[in-house]
Amino acid sequence: MLVLLLVYLVVVSPLWALEDSWSQELSRQRLLLAKYQSLVQGKARVLEANQAMKAALNRTESQFLSGSGAAVASAELQEILKNLTREHEVQLTSTKVLTPREAGSYLEVPVQVQLSGNVRQLLTILFHLEHHKKLLFIPDLEINAPRWMAGDKVEKPLQVNLVVSGVIKKGVPS
Repeated sequence: MLVLLLVYLVVVSPLWALEDSWSQELSRQRLLLAKYQSLVQGKARVLEANQAMKAALNRTESQFLSGSGAAVASAELQEILKNLTREHEVQLTSTKVLTPREAGSYLEVPVQVQLSGNVRQLLTILFHLEHHKKLLFIPDLEINAPRWMAGDKVEKPLQVNLVVSGVIKKGVPS
């Protein structure tokens, strides 16, 4: 009986402990394998999402102002404003190029303009700026309306001071 107990303690018990240890290690390895397989399967989704993001970024960047620098971009922005005001018969009183501002890897190119026109003309200009093929922003808008008297027959023009901004990518010619 003592021999059996000794054989059990020296041979059988360590083998069971070893088998139990291997079994636990095997189940951990299976979980790790399942995790890695799910990552590999998700790789296609991640690559597809990456492609979609790059395409969206390219579409957005195609709406940026042209030119390799702020001066060229502000000239393009001024040309857009001149054409819009001429098309919609709004008087463009003055334009002033403001200091460009950095926004990450992009440069915001602002131009301050003063316009004069009636309400309908100014609404049309604002609509066309908002829906222009180039990505334009109006961060600042100030409208001054003249005093209206009860006997006035002629509509007096509104004086509008606004800042129109476009975007270019820094350091890369478009």
